[in-house]
Amino acid sequence: MEAISLHYGNQQISLRIPQENLAGVITPRHSAATLASSDDLVAKAIKPRATEFSNIVNGRILGILLPDGTRDLPLEIILPKLLPICQTAANVFFFICTGTHNAETPENHKIAESIHFHSAKVGISHYEIVVHDCQTAAFASTGVTSRGTQVRYNKRLLQPDCFLAISDVKHHYFAGYSNPIKNIVPGLCAFETTEQNHSWTMGSRSRAGVHPWHSNPALHDNPLACDQLEAMETIIAVRPFYSLVTISSGGAIQWTDFGKAQSVAARAFDQTDAWNSFMVEPVSKMIVSPGGLPNDVDLYIAQRALELTHEAVCDNGEILFISACPNGVGSERTREQFYDKLIKPLDTIAAVGQTDYKLFSHKPWRFAQLIKRLSRLWFHSEIEASVIEKMHMLPCPNPQAVLDDWIIRNPQEKVLIVDGANKLLLRKGNLRMKN
Repeated sequence: MEAISLHYGNQQISLRIPQENLAGVITPRHSAATLASSDDLVAKAIKPRATEFSNIVNGRILGILLPDGTRDLPLEIILPKLLPICQTAANVFFFICTGTHNAETPENHKIAESIHFHSAKVGISHYEIVVHDCQTAAFASTGVTSRGTQVRYNKRLLQPDCFLAISDVKHHYFAGYSNPIKNIVPGLCAFETTEQNHSWTMGSRSRAGVHPWHSNPALHDNPLACDQLEAMETIIAVRPFYSLVTISSGGAIQWTDFGKAQSVAARAFDQTDAWNSFMVEPVSKMIVSPGGLPNDVDLYIAQRALELTHEAVCDNGEILFISACPNGVGSERTREQFYDKLIKPLDTIAAVGQTDYKLFSHKPWRFAQLIKRLSRLWFHSEIEASVIEKMHMLPCPNPQAVLDDWIIRNPQEKVLIVDGANKLLLRKGNLRMKN
């Protein structure tokens, strides 16, 4: 009997499964990374280009682009190593890139406190923190992209002479990858800019693992990511754009690079593919956890774990989704286009197209495609059972009972277990497991 632990909120859930019924356990790469080794990795990545970067920002205004509190990038490791090479800047703007997420959150306040602490520690005194709000910020415009997106962005972006984006790279189910471009588009753009760009999610070409900055030209054709790149380039124009990119898991950094944004992002994409992309032979039963907080803070955030892994399940199969969602279905601003649409009949949800798109409505549309394809989608969560049922899923108060029933019904059942799914990409094919 195998005991498997999966992340659930700030806890872990243990499941028992006979070894012969286990198709495999897939998690993000966990090397021997520790806080100490993560610290060393960041220092080594920065060192070769530290002088170059300090000279570029010398006497100029620097914009540092940080992910918001919904991301689990370990800034406490990064900032102490990164800020010393920013000391030569005349002024620093720290942008917390919220996209369409809420600006005023406890997590974003913690990021601001960390900025204050580490800036004081290295002697950066001339700085300002800008927490982006996609509704209330003052916006500037650079016109319209070739795909019809109006490029409206936070006006404070006009002030920096150069940029440094901190980006944790992982597969993204419609933007290809999380990457430095997303810190600006949609990270610092107006609601309608994000809405128009995200309408491209309603099609199969906007998918994980495909991005115009990929080292493989055959993997460039992602309309949504190409639109983001075009918009970003009109915003920053010729201003230098550097990035510290990481691949992290479990609060530790496994890999990092520092330099010009496009070059380091391309290398990060290759490394992400090598570590966290898996070809799997589809099974009829799968258990999925996004990886605990903040990846399962609410269903809106947690859903991406299903989007990145569902190809591993056969048609008419079953998924047991283990996701705490202490903040419920999602923020109030997503409710109308996410929850309110997700409780409509599945055929009605699935019939929506790109011309009908409203921001966040890709989420119920994708949910409907998946639920219609499966025989059951079980959901173990803090969300009330009645709410789960309204969203066409089956409440699961006892995950072990569901797993046991699968095996009772079919003693030869093979169950695939996935933890940290928001940083993985599973595709159909022959199973390729990690060493």
